[in-house]
Amino acid sequence: MQSRAAELSGHALVIDGEDTFTAMLAHVLRSTGLEVTVRRYDEPGLWEVALRHVGPVVLGPGPGDPGDASDPKMRLLRGLAAELLRDHRHGLLDVCLGHELMAAELGLPILRKAQPAQGAQMVIDLFGREEVVGFYNTFAANCDAESAAELARHGVEVSCDAVTGEVHALRGAHGFAGVQFHPESVLTLRGAALVAELLASVTSPAAAQPPARGVAGQGMVGRGQ
Repeated sequence: MQSRAAELSGHALVIDGEDTFTAMLAHVLRSTGLEVTVRRYDEPGLWEVALRHVGPVVLGPGPGDPGDASDPKMRLLRGLAAELLRDHRHGLLDVCLGHELMAAELGLPILRKAQPAQGAQMVIDLFGREEVVGFYNTFAANCDAESAAELARHGVEVSCDAVTGEVHALRGAHGFAGVQFHPESVLTLRGAALVAELLASVTSPAAAQPPARGVAGQGMVGRGQ
């Protein structure tokens, strides 16, 4: 059962990467008090709308290989993720595919999982707190201790599996966060509350300050695809 979320205000733009979970994600966002608009990734003018949006942008889930440069959808979304990381100052939250694309922009490798997770409920350490969440992914970002330390020097915190190195979540001091799991899934017990907490952190006045040169969208750890 989803816990009650904190009350937020403003207008969130959700970018749909062709995933049926997007409607549920929009519902969870509305439950926090936000006005929500959903736009498909390939709608004419979407890129400009996203970059001009005054409010949080949510780069949502979707099928496909995030490392496939021959896929027009992945090229478009990867480029948009890079520009949002660099220029958007009103909060950025990435979910599943969006999270993978953001992680790649930060320089982390994206690997195919040995066993896809489609409806897998797991207990994870999320930034020092135990959470029960639901995963639906075939690919995952990977981060070792050296890369985590390099990201930390740029103000980016990584939550990952201590054994496999798979990245569960990322959050930056300059207004962005991403989660590999689906917070809108019934398998994520505190999904609405987690969304509200992450959005509150990425839209805070401190997060709205521009990052230092080389921090956003620059392949910080030097291993992006």
